[in-house]
Amino acid sequence: MTNLTPPHAPDPALTPGPAPADGSTPAAPEPASSSPRSAPTSPPAPGPSRGALTAITIAAAIIGGGSLVTVGGTSALAAVSQVVSGDGTVGSTTTIDTSGVTALRVEVGRGSATIRFGDVTAATMRATGTGNNDWSMHRDGDVLRVERPSAPFGWWVGGWFGIDPQMTLTLPRELEGELTADLQLDAGALSTQGRFDTLTTTVNAGSLTVDGGARSVTTRVSAGSATLRLEDVTTGDLSMSAGELNAAITGLQPDALRLDVSAGSMDVAVPSGRYALTRDSSAGRIDSQLQTDPSSSHRVDARLSAGSITLREGS
Repeated sequence: MTNLTPPHAPDPALTPGPAPADGSTPAAPEPASSSPRSAPTSPPAPGPSRGALTAITIAAAIIGGGSLVTVGGTSALAAVSQVVSGDGTVGSTTTIDTSGVTALRVEVGRGSATIRFGDVTAATMRATGTGNNDWSMHRDGDVLRVERPSAPFGWWVGGWFGIDPQMTLTLPRELEGELTADLQLDAGALSTQGRFDTLTTTVNAGSLTVDGGARSVTTRVSAGSATLRLEDVTTGDLSMSAGELNAAITGLQPDALRLDVSAGSMDVAVPSGRYALTRDSSAGRIDSQLQTDPSSSHRVDARLSAGSITLREGS
């Protein structure tokens, strides 16, 4: 049978060209490039649908809320109470059960704090303003602790810009008159409303205001100011290194009142009655307007290094 397949055409790349006229060896042909052509780019994988994104967002919110519950030891309500009001104010609420609580410890490193008793079933701390999460509240056995540490660059920075938050602690009313309270103010302002069993306050700087009562009161002022309005105090110990302290004691006459001023000004008003008064003044002036009786069971001991102490009756 005749072969009808045409002969293969020679590859031009492999076919030697004509010999050069000068008789030199012809250059070998360059091999064809072995680099493959770039493959077409695959289209990007489709992202999650809008519905999937919504589900992820909701799940993240739920998980975040759960972490707040775990870390803060609070109820679900406290976990979801981080809100921004219409005027842009940021707020947070923390609640803790107070069953078995007998003592309160509060440390204010900066900012403004208020402590009061009200119609709540658990200790409720409400903080508003920028930096409200700096406040913390937790239990240590039978002690309820609330604190806000000092700022790394000084307490006054936030005050300059008006961003220091306000904290209000509301305690169940059944605890009023039962707690031993220890309050420390390092800067800013602290005010209390209500009665305690034993109340100890320390002012290192800032302004303290106490309205209410206590069986036993101890106040130390290193600098700053303190204003005390207390009812039915049995024993009181008021001292200051510098600054100003004003105290008004009403109700029953105190059994024992100790006043000690290193420098500064102290003004103390006590209920009407007779007192056994002792004075010790190195410099400065102790001005007493009290009725005195050395045999009285109500004693007042006033000691002054520098500055002034004023004792009077009434509020």
